[in-house]
Amino acid sequence: MRASLLISKVLVAVDGSNYSDRAFDLALDFAEKFGASLTVLNVSEAVVMSAVPQETATYPSGSTTVVTKDLREIQDEIISKYVDHARVIKPNLQVSSMGKAGDAAIEIVDTAQEGFFDVIVVGHQGLSKRRERFLGNVSEKVAHSAPCTVIIVK
Repeated sequence: MRASLLISKVLVAVDGSNYSDRAFDLALDFAEKFGASLTVLNVSEAVVMSAVPQETATYPSGSTTVVTKDLREIQDEIISKYVDHARVIKPNLQVSSMGKAGDAAIEIVDTAQEGFFDVIVVGHQGLSKRRERFLGNVSEKVAHSAPCTVIIVK
């Protein structure tokens, strides 16, 4: 006797890359097939400014606010692109979104755990400037640490 899968919450991590686009398309179809809700997550991997001692920082007064604002605007644009697309092609699908900052793999896993997600969908590679190969990339870290099923899309 086969146990049925109960999938009610799907988390898809997006960053605007081609792999991310493919992961998103699969997550849309997957969520629709199972009647699940879909949450779109973007993690900004910005450098943490507080890690730089203030006395050695060389930036004009007020520029950290501009950098933070610019990163938030970029993140909002990325998320909006996916959410808007979902609402057009799958209008009956329940779609929500969130943006976070930090280490992408850690934030994806933490979000999945805290939100009790059943599945994480992530692209094989993203736009990260740290194109770590083999055991260092985000999808690999997520697959090894996630509290639920992970689908890695190539």
